[in-house]
Amino acid sequence: MKLLKFIGSYFQVRIQRPFTQEVLGTLVIGAIMYWHAQTQNLFGEIIRVSGVLNNFELDEVFGLLFITSLGFIFIIYRRTSYLKKEISRREKAEIEIKKIAFYDSLTGLANRDLCKEKLEQIITKACTQNFKIALLFIDIDNFKGINDSFGHSYGDELLRQVAVRVSLELREEDVFSRISGDEFVIVIDKYKNRESISVLCERLLSSVAKSFILNDQSAYVSLSIGVSEYPSDGSDAEELLKQADTAMYQAKSEGKNTYKFFSNDIRKLSERRSRVCLNLRQALLNRELSVVYQPVVDVQTSKIKGAEALVRWNNAELGVVSPDEFIPIAEEIGMIGAIDDWVLINACRQNKQWQRESLDFIVMSVNISASHLNSNRIVDSVTRSLTSSELNPIYLELEVTETSMMKDVDVAIKCLEQLKNIGISLALDDFGTGYSSINYLRRFKLDRLKIDQSFIKNIPSSEEDMLTTNTIITLANNLNLAITAEGIETIDQLNFIKSTVCDSIQGYYFSKPISANEFRMLLSTSYMQQGQTVVR
Repeated sequence: MKLLKFIGSYFQVRIQRPFTQEVLGTLVIGAIMYWHAQTQNLFGEIIRVSGVLNNFELDEVFGLLFITSLGFIFIIYRRTSYLKKEISRREKAEIEIKKIAFYDSLTGLANRDLCKEKLEQIITKACTQNFKIALLFIDIDNFKGINDSFGHSYGDELLRQVAVRVSLELREEDVFSRISGDEFVIVIDKYKNRESISVLCERLLSSVAKSFILNDQSAYVSLSIGVSEYPSDGSDAEELLKQADTAMYQAKSEGKNTYKFFSNDIRKLSERRSRVCLNLRQALLNRELSVVYQPVVDVQTSKIKGAEALVRWNNAELGVVSPDEFIPIAEEIGMIGAIDDWVLINACRQNKQWQRESLDFIVMSVNISASHLNSNRIVDSVTRSLTSSELNPIYLELEVTETSMMKDVDVAIKCLEQLKNIGISLALDDFGTGYSSINYLRRFKLDRLKIDQSFIKNIPSSEEDMLTTNTIITLANNLNLAITAEGIETIDQLNFIKSTVCDSIQGYYFSKPISANEFRMLLSTSYMQQGQTVVR
């Protein structure tokens, strides 16, 4: 009976202290297993123990063992249930971890790491089975403009919608990944020929051509696509990605909304671009930049009334690099603001120097890049340049393009108003190549329109260009804006402009962009011989 009382007290402990319950049960079973291991005769050992413990009866010992066994079974069951739940929880956690590690949380597509892993697997398979692979590197054109204009939440929604549209054009076995911000990669294996990839690229371009609805607002984007092929363009994932990326940048440089296959020519262009980029970073420090000036001539008097300051770059390794080549690169690498500032202050100082030499007082025109205009730094830059050079603001004109102002109209209007308050004049450069409406022209409070040379070069052979030029001149005149025609190269073009109300012209007919010393001589000649045609 003492043993039964012991069992009762034992269960009370179990109920009150569950952890002790498991420990005691484990100890009892452990002891029994130990006895069994030592004696190899568990039943005989129980008889022997009951004989030694004469205070306990044999049936009580068996009762204790039975109850302990039930407890042990219960413990095993509970532990098994717990283990099942724990295993299930850990499996779910591993799935989530894998999802975070290998999938893009925004679009649900494979990320860069998983893309490279799958691409390497496909390359290994292609090597053994002898088939080709095409890799498409996709970038969304003007995505930054969407983010800046609408906000990042709109940008995220645009990425999701682009991913959906592109997915609909792909096969189930194709690998589609988002590898960074607005960059996607598609891996196509076992395709028929290059023409089939071209057809796919065309479908992808068409798929995003229609407007995207972002919170009830319409937005338009396009794609630039670069294509590399295995094994001709690379033997591993990293190389294929690099070559496709290079081809994609070439597509962007050729106007965007297109696709390019990687080639040796593109490789050379890429290598050239890398060299330009590397050397351009040191151009200001090494004093490799210079400013040249092109005269702006009065239509009626042929007298120099202004100058446009233009930057030039002469590098020891690359030689003379065209502005058409290095200016876009400067914008991409974030150097254009520094270059704009450098040209601005040097142009202001040069104009002031000519004034001190008692030459004609002319208006100096300086081009401002889109990124500089929209950074709100331009106002401080202009103020510093005018103060440093002691130039009167009325002799400075800033030229901005339609594209730069339309990137963020509200920011541009605010910035232009601040510049007008300083006292400088504002000109809209390359007018006719963008998409400014009359309403925007009024809001920007401009002083001058510059007709793009693309409309002038075919005059008088193109009646359409003559009509377009006349229309632009009439529009500017009705808005009380001064007008400059760029790109005058022939006497016929000059005579046509003279027949209009255009007040000033510039172009190779009068002079190419020249150094400050050469311009000083022209300015002196113009001053000495007023009303005479400037010598080319």
